[in-house]
Amino acid sequence: MRARQLMVTGTIVLTAAAGCSASDDGAPATNPSPEPAVSIPADPTQAFAAAKARLGTQSAHFGQDTGDGRYDYTGTVDAKTGSWEITGKEYVVRRVGTELYVRAGGTILESMLIEPAVRDRLAAGAWAHTALPNGHELSVTFHDEFPWNLTNPALQAKDVTKTGDRSFTGTRTITQSPYSSQPTVKKFKVGAALDAQGRFAEIDLYLNPKTPARPAIFRFTDFGTPADITAPGDVVEADRTILSGLALS
Repeated sequence: MRARQLMVTGTIVLTAAAGCSASDDGAPATNPSPEPAVSIPADPTQAFAAAKARLGTQSAHFGQDTGDGRYDYTGTVDAKTGSWEITGKEYVVRRVGTELYVRAGGTILESMLIEPAVRDRLAAGAWAHTALPNGHELSVTFHDEFPWNLTNPALQAKDVTKTGDRSFTGTRTITQSPYSSQPTVKKFKVGAALDAQGRFAEIDLYLNPKTPARPAIFRFTDFGTPADITAPGDVVEADRTILSGLALS
C-alpha cells in the first residue's frame, strides 16, 4: 500500500470511500430494540470515559461523511468477532479476522493495480481476497481497532466542554511531517455527541479551513444491530497492491 496512505499524525486521518451496492451476503439491516436512556455525566472526562468503556461491546452501523462522495462510506461491525464491512463509491471492503475481501467496479476497478484475470473476475462480481497491508497497525481503516478508533479525535481532544445535554466541544493539535526540519502544527475543533445511552454517536472534525462550517463526520448508529459478517464464497486471490486503488488510510 502506498506509504502516504499509512501516515498517522496523532489523530484520525480521513479515510476515503464511497459506494457500490451493499453486498448480498452481509449483515441484515435490522434496527435493534430501543434501550432506556441513561444520565450523562456533566464532567466531559467522565462522560467520555463511560462512552469509551462501551466501545466494541455492541455491533453497530457506522459511517464517514465528508461532503465528498469519494471519501464517504457506510459500514457494519460485528462486536463479537471484530469483523466489519464498509461500502463506498464503487467498492466494498470486508475484513473477517485478519483476512480482507474487496469488491469493486467502475473507475475504482479500472485504477486498481491487479492482473487482468483478477480484474475480469471482479468485473463479473467476484471478491478479491488479499492480506492486510504492511504497516496496517499504523493505518486507520486497517487497524485492529477500526472502526472504534474513529472516536480517537474526541478521546484525545483537549479543553473539552459540555455544550448541550449530550454534546461536547474541544480542540485537537496535530503535527504534520513531525520528522522534517519544518514540522507544521495545526489546531482544529472537535465536536462529539453521545446518544441517549451515553455511547459515541457522532464525531465532528473541523479540518478544512476552506469549509469551516462543514466538518468531516464519523457516525455510529443502530447499536445492537444483528451482524453476521463472514467470508464470501466467490473469491479470487489478489496481491495486496489491490488496496492502493482505494484511498483508505
